Amino acid sequence: MGPDALTLREVARRAQVSHTAAYNHFSDKRDLLRGLAVRAFTELGERLTAAAAVDGAEVAEIALVYVRFAWQYPTEFRFMFQRSLCMPVGEPDPIEIASRTSREVLREVVATSQSRGLFREGDVDELALACWAQIHGVTTIMLETPAFKSITLEGAEATLLGSLQLLVDGLRPRTAD
Repeated sequence: MGPDALTLREVARRAQVSHTAAYNHFSDKRDLLRGLAVRAFTELGERLTAAAAVDGAEVAEIALVYVRFAWQYPTEFRFMFQRSLCMPVGEPDPIEIASRTSREVLREVVATSQSRGLFREGDVDELALACWAQIHGVTTIMLETPAFKSITLEGAEATLLGSLQLLVDGLRPRTAD
């Protein structure tokens, strides 16, 4: 079931409560989806934090957690990144707040890789964004594109790691010839 098919009435039915009970917690469907996106980002952030806590964790471990999360929660993953669920600029946005942990974990792993000499010098935020774009892009392509409709999680992991290795090779410090 995708976000378009989700209704507060359906949520109430699945929760086995009256169809008006959902309105005690959510003002409308967008509010419900926003809450689910926050919950999903919180879960992803916790998983990424645990992976990054392992001594010597590298971007590859973060990528594997990311693709596994997308495979386990494909519906949530699809709408976690929908700007239409965000609050207007200038208002506190729970999705933006919940997504920070994921970005910060990746940034720290990239910074650690940089300090260990695995990544070149440069703006750590730019390097982290390049890694995130690669991880998210490849994950989304495999999750959404018909060409990958029969790929298994194991195949997705291998494809993502291979693609990420190409990026990481490009981020290695340049050596003098």
